[in-house]
Amino acid sequence: MKRRDFLTTALAAPLLIRAPAFNDGWIPEDPNSKGRPRFCTHNHLTNFGQSKVACLWKPYEQVTKQSWVPRQQKGPDCVAFATGAAMDILTAVQIILKKKRERFLAMSNTDMIYSGSRKIIANMESMGGLRAEWCVSYLEKYGNLLRQKYGEHDLTPYSSATLKKWFNKGIPEELLVIAKEHPLLESAQVQSWEEFRDAVAAGYPVVFCGSMGGSNSKRDKEGFIKPKGKWLHSWCGAGVADGKRPGALLINSHGKYYGSGPKTHGQPDGSIWVDAKHIDKQCRNFGDSYALSLYKGFPKPEEDYILW
Repeated sequence: MKRRDFLTTALAAPLLIRAPAFNDGWIPEDPNSKGRPRFCTHNHLTNFGQSKVACLWKPYEQVTKQSWVPRQQKGPDCVAFATGAAMDILTAVQIILKKKRERFLAMSNTDMIYSGSRKIIANMESMGGLRAEWCVSYLEKYGNLLRQKYGEHDLTPYSSATLKKWFNKGIPEELLVIAKEHPLLESAQVQSWEEFRDAVAAGYPVVFCGSMGGSNSKRDKEGFIKPKGKWLHSWCGAGVADGKRPGALLINSHGKYYGSGPKTHGQPDGSIWVDAKHIDKQCRNFGDSYALSLYKGFPKPEEDYILW
């Protein structure tokens, strides 16, 4: 190596080491894809979100009585995180907006979503990325588990070690039996900005996947970022604004420091707004974004009455 080249490399090394890691955790293609129900078949919701603002993280904050706590992935599980966040928001929407007699007990366990989707649905033997299609299929067929204790199994903690543990170990049979009681009942593929907008406005969070660069997360005065480059990643679509500047609120899984600058509509930490044209492009180009619309959660027990 020439001295000049060595100095160039040496000077760049510290910068490379300190740079944040934006790893790809979403798989854009699956030759074995079987197709999913499409949102466009729900004609009664066409243009439902036109000129509306919807902030689905607010029902979550209402039911949990706390602000949204940004989540931090530790492996190639961004799609599992986006799906778990969407399930949690859907639970809150069902309780607050749909008036279902249910309880919010804990967050969805993303280790189980990751392991079940990649190992059971996709039949992969090594760790790697996911597709939203796999996660949706897994939750519909096998059901959801929470970050809580189930007998001898403590699913509360999350780390890179627990992610690897549950992938290698697989989901114990006794937990699959419990999860079966809480399946995702309805979902639909979202293939355009209009479908994304209408779904979220109707109370249905979207597991959004695409090759949209988001490493520059500095928000402008309206809370929006300008996507640049490519990043095979997944986000939870939890808000829309269809007005002078139409766009979507995307909740990320890179902790509270993702996203800097002004906020709008009371958006949570770790989130950004993205212009509608970018959402539309990703939905149309890849077709791996899904609106979640009905989940069999945890029934709220009837009130006890004392008769005398």
